[in-house]
This record gives sequence, structure tokens and C-alpha cells, in this order.
Amino acid sequence: MARQRSEAEKMRDRLWTLLVRRYADLRKIAHYFHGDALEDVTPKLQSRLSRSAAADEAEEVDAEEGGGDDTGADESDGAVAQPAQPAVPPSP
Repeated sequence: MARQRSEAEKMRDRLWTLLVRRYADLRKIAHYFHGDALEDVTPKLQSRLSRSAAADEAEEVDAEEGGGDDTGADESDGAVAQPAQPAVPPSP
């Protein structure tokens, strides 16, 4: 006998289907607002950084900015920092 899916599972599946179908439109909107930086706000579907890759990337950014922390403590706990939101362009 097949297991019945819960309402939460059905909603999750519907959300994923909607995202997959409309992802091209989402990227067009991101390109309008963010230009060439759209990859920073709309990564490819099912692409994510592992905790170690995120920590390595954060260390590279700190090194580039000169804000290296020599304590060895990682306060972000593997979380990826979100880019600052640019101002919305004025309406024509």
C-alpha cells in the first residue's frame, strides 16, 4: 500500500514545481534590478556551498578586505553572508 503524503509534503512539491517553471522569469527580474550581479542574488537551482566551501570563501573575502581575524573562531557557523541590497533604480 502506498504511503499518503502529508499536506506539508504536497505544499513543498507544489512550491518546487512553481519555482522550476518560473525560474527563468525570476532570473530576468534579477537581471533587471541587479544587472551582471544577478548570480549573487539568484544562484542556479540546486546549487549551494557546503559549510567548508562557505568558510573558505569567507576567509578569501576577509583576506581581500584586509579584515582577517586571527582568533580562528568562525562566528558565522558556516552561513553564507548575503550581499548588500543595492538601491532600486529610479522610475523613468
